[in-house]
Amino acid sequence: MEKYNSPAKLLHWVVGFAIIGLIAVGLYMEGLDYDGPTGNKMQLYSIHKSIGTIVLMLMVLRVAWRMISTYPKSLSTHQVWEKILSKVVHGILYIMALSMPLSGWAMSSSYGYPVSVFGLFTLPALVDKNEVRGEWLAEIHEIGGYALIAVIALHVLGAIKHHVIDKDETIKRMLPFVK
Repeated sequence: MEKYNSPAKLLHWVVGFAIIGLIAVGLYMEGLDYDGPTGNKMQLYSIHKSIGTIVLMLMVLRVAWRMISTYPKSLSTHQVWEKILSKVVHGILYIMALSMPLSGWAMSSSYGYPVSVFGLFTLPALVDKNEVRGEWLAEIHEIGGYALIAVIALHVLGAIKHHVIDKDETIKRMLPFVK
């Protein structure tokens, strides 16, 4: 069985779980009331931005690794429509995993809030302060989050379909520790 290499697997699972966690925290934060500059909501925003920045850095690394590394081809048993859908879904996932942290960074910059990564360093403002643009970017970031949920669901359902219905090796090629 031709498998993904270990760095590809590691980046896939770390970024995947981080994004799912970011979505969960983002949905939770939506329901919180503002409780001051040092309250729970702002602390969650800080964690969300820190992890989002790490996801952005890992995605840059993942794209670089993808460009220099070899990957297994689709299985010969895959239908043409499955191969096309797989490429489209993976492309959208890559674009969104890069654009969501960037839109969050731009949104924070537009509102005049710094993006500090766990207090270790602070990113420079991506754009100048502009409340109207901040509101616009907040909408884009929120809609993007919901769209990302849909694309992740499609990705997971595709993996489950290959494993349960087709009983092929698709999912095993990306699982860690599978021989």
